[in-house]
Amino acid sequence: METNYIRVTSKGTIWKTILLIVILGAIFLISANMVNLNMAQFFERLENFPNVLRSMIAIDLTIIPRALLEILTSLSLAFLALVVGVILALFLSFLAATNIGPNNIISGLIKGAFAVIRSVPSLVWGLMVIASLGFGNTSGFIAMLFSSIGYLVKMFTGSIEDVGTDVIEAMRSTGASWFNIVYHGLLPLVITSFVAWITVRFEGNISESISLGIIGVGGIGLLLTQAISSYNYAQTTTIVILICSFMLVIEYLMTFIKSKITHGN
Repeated sequence: METNYIRVTSKGTIWKTILLIVILGAIFLISANMVNLNMAQFFERLENFPNVLRSMIAIDLTIIPRALLEILTSLSLAFLALVVGVILALFLSFLAATNIGPNNIISGLIKGAFAVIRSVPSLVWGLMVIASLGFGNTSGFIAMLFSSIGYLVKMFTGSIEDVGTDVIEAMRSTGASWFNIVYHGLLPLVITSFVAWITVRFEGNISESISLGIIGVGGIGLLLTQAISSYNYAQTTTIVILICSFMLVIEYLMTFIKSKITHGN
């Protein structure tokens, strides 16, 4: 009897797997048709790749000093947006968490508002800000600030809610105030995860500060966009190498910070 049940279950799983593959395959074909995915054209033009590659195997040492300065600009923008975003997200996340927030209505409003903010890419925020403030680093800072707060509020809120209500109820029974519960009860429990989310967001801010160069925000992204638009392959290659090296250093530093904090706790 058990053998027959196992066989029936196995057959049911196989048919479900086949059906899932068919559905995913159909969705893939429909998606390829909607975006007019032309692989034949891709392979036809693939023969131009060696010529482009030969053009890009060049280094322009004269651009390095300016590129390093622009990298510092991008880093500064990312750091400023992160600091302000962390301050605001810390306050908002404790209001949005259902286990410590004042009420579910406020929690729902905050979560809903920042869900909308997260759904809009930073480039779109940048374009909207530029329409109001004009081109410049200020527009980039505000665009990254929206993205930073939206991301951090979600992650911070999740970490706070994962703590549960035991600590909160225990402190409330002693007459502790809301601030004391947050500062002495919850914050020590979530600080490690908070730091982890902050380091991840810092890397994201740096990437966004580079991509925002497309819409005229200062930094290494703008310099890269100018090099690409002028078909200066040597400068493009040099800037890309510097960006990759810089991101590797940032990745190492963030990993080192997270490991130290985790080991310390």
